[in-house]
Amino acid sequence: MSRSAFAQAFKSHVGVPPLEYLIQWRMSLARDALARDTLSISELARATGYRSESAFSTAFRRVVGSSPAQFRNQARPPAHSAANGS
Repeated sequence: MSRSAFAQAFKSHVGVPPLEYLIQWRMSLARDALARDTLSISELARATGYRSESAFSTAFRRVVGSSPAQFRNQARPPAHSAANGS
């Protein structure tokens, strides 16, 4: 099967082109990891298939609408709430 035939069949079954699906899947994994705060941004970039933190950050901002660092900070509970048990 040619690449173009594969892309057309993939899109008809999944609803989006293969590359778009891959990007969305990578960013979903990245959002989960950032919310859990388990990896540095450069580690996360490599883990999701990007060669550089810059390329990852650019793709993340384009898809999610904020930088990875901003997303991580927003996903964390406020420090005073955790310290006060609220």
